[in-house]
Amino acid sequence: MASNVFVTPAQEPQSRKAVLIVNTKSRRGREWKGECQRILTGLGIDLEHTDTFRTIQELVSETSRAISRKVPLIIAGGGDGTFSAIARLFVGSQSVLGVLPLGTGNQFARDLGIPADPQTACEIAVRGKVASVDMGMAAGDYFLNVATVGVSTLIAQNLTVESKRKFGRFVYAFALANALRVVKPFIATLETDNGMVEFETLQVVIGNGRYHAGPFAISPDASITEGKLSIYALKSGSRGAFLKLGLYLPTGHQGDMPEVHSEEATRGVLTAIKPQRVTIDGEVCARTPLTFGIAPDCLRVMAPLDFAG
Repeated sequence: MASNVFVTPAQEPQSRKAVLIVNTKSRRGREWKGECQRILTGLGIDLEHTDTFRTIQELVSETSRAISRKVPLIIAGGGDGTFSAIARLFVGSQSVLGVLPLGTGNQFARDLGIPADPQTACEIAVRGKVASVDMGMAAGDYFLNVATVGVSTLIAQNLTVESKRKFGRFVYAFALANALRVVKPFIATLETDNGMVEFETLQVVIGNGRYHAGPFAISPDASITEGKLSIYALKSGSRGAFLKLGLYLPTGHQGDMPEVHSEEATRGVLTAIKPQRVTIDGEVCARTPLTFGIAPDCLRVMAPLDFAG
């Protein structure tokens, strides 16, 4: 099993096979691909092959082929969109996912404690430990980071690969400003295993893991291994309240605001009087009513040796 192969340097066999797959449309994909290949080879990895792709469909197809061949370690380089697209393929497989964060927000890598540094990320992919982490469920499929309704959906529609590559993290500020100009409040009902609440809102966030929108914590105690989803919703249709929310996001304590509802849950349904589009891991791909839940410990991934979730 892969969990007995890629653990610590002391347990490294003479020959270790892996596949490296890089999304060259990610912010640093083209820049880091050659360097990561060199580092992995220097760490003693026998790369069966290295593939680069410019479309998510190609990347998913190659990852699926590698998993079907039972390659023990599949190292992927890209942003959160890359990992969201391929993570579901690893559920129930014998392959382990190695993470090279080459994107803009890198929320999944942050959850794992993997820095956006090629040397360190490669070392973790090879010499870290196998961790089992959670995935969320929404609209009948897995998700890795967040399912959101409201302002975030408009932000997602304003983001492009080209703008993220050109402006980096600042692109989120531009997209937010555009979204706030056109967003309209809506009435939402959130029913979970904790009960039911109804409120007017501009934003609802259902998160798996700790981070969303780059470096911002969903809650102070959120974790990708706790077996629960972390949820917060702005209980106001005021743009001023949304801007106030933005002041709390860097600390993760937005749940302390009287205008914010927050909770942890394992399952639920989000509805709206007027159906709303839902953004799941950056893709606008569903509408309310949204049924959601948690799939605990379903994804095996390489993490730092001191990773505790």
